[in-house]
Amino acid sequence: MMQLERHKRKRDRKTIAACRKPYCERCRRPASIEPHHMFSVGSGGCDIKENLIQLCTQCHIDTHAGNIERDELLAIVAEREGVTADELYRANRRAMGWDV
Repeated sequence: MMQLERHKRKRDRKTIAACRKPYCERCRRPASIEPHHMFSVGSGGCDIKENLIQLCTQCHIDTHAGNIERDELLAIVAEREGVTADELYRANRRAMGWDV
């Protein structure tokens, strides 16, 4: 049986703390949870500012339920970072080890 190597997460607490805001970047309601990873840690998503968005509890639940598209979140973070959504997507894929 072939063993696949699991992605090992390198938790970057400083980056997570820097991306944390007291409000949701989507709806502007108060937020008190850790930022959301747009590309999940389980799929190789990293703790980089290009992959983190502060969401309130309701927006976070709606995102995981599939009611908020990743593209909408990417657009919000791209605007925050002053880049295009495509550039942000490519930065995430590179950080995940993809050749883009």
